[in-house]
Amino acid sequence: MKALVLLHGLCGSPTYFEQLEPLLNAEVHALTLPGHAGTEVGPETMDQFADWVMEEIRLRNLEQPLVIGHSFGGYVTTNLVRRYATELSGFGLMHSTAASDSEEAKEKRNGAINKVIEEGIKPFIDGMIPNVFTKDSNPVLIQQAIEIGYEMSVEGVVNAQRAIRDREDEVDTVQATELPGLFIYGEKDPNMNEERAFLGAERHVTAIVPYSHMGMMEGPEEEAEIVNKWIQEVEHGKI
Repeated sequence: MKALVLLHGLCGSPTYFEQLEPLLNAEVHALTLPGHAGTEVGPETMDQFADWVMEEIRLRNLEQPLVIGHSFGGYVTTNLVRRYATELSGFGLMHSTAASDSEEAKEKRNGAINKVIEEGIKPFIDGMIPNVFTKDSNPVLIQQAIEIGYEMSVEGVVNAQRAIRDREDEVDTVQATELPGLFIYGEKDPNMNEERAFLGAERHVTAIVPYSHMGMMEGPEEEAEIVNKWIQEVEHGKI
């Protein structure tokens, strides 16, 4: 069975994947990124986050795993594709993008950094998490994600936001790579449109689901079906 590494989003944890994971036809390794879910404060650059993930892959003796990242985890994933492609067999972006932040988005990151420093974790999470869902999303799932976010430290949020803000644009990376890719976009995502989600995805598999930015929590069965079909195609050399 193929090894699959899952990387969660900002202020998240592997709990994001708890409904998805048992539905996947793979040997799943859902990692807790540094600085998240009560772990020690993480690095400050995307390269360092990617290096940490690669070290985990090597420590677990995973031979050319597939890596799928949600949101922030997707940014780490595209960095891995650029710098460690020979040690992977495929990659996926789940409600993420290969593009870097715009100048406007960078300013918002700076505002978020200032907010969490000045107000602390709970006000920051209370403002952030509901905005990645929609008004129609299940409030139980929203509260679950909020509780996960509360496990962050101020320093963990600051470092991760800096890494996201300063990351490389990886559109050319995903366009040029020979690795098979999967891009999943939620059509109800309040913070991203289809064009941005699929930048660089012309030769890869793309899928649109009727969910928010948190589709793996809202529609695990549908997203598992998409991922499993892709895994099967990768294993059989069809893509």
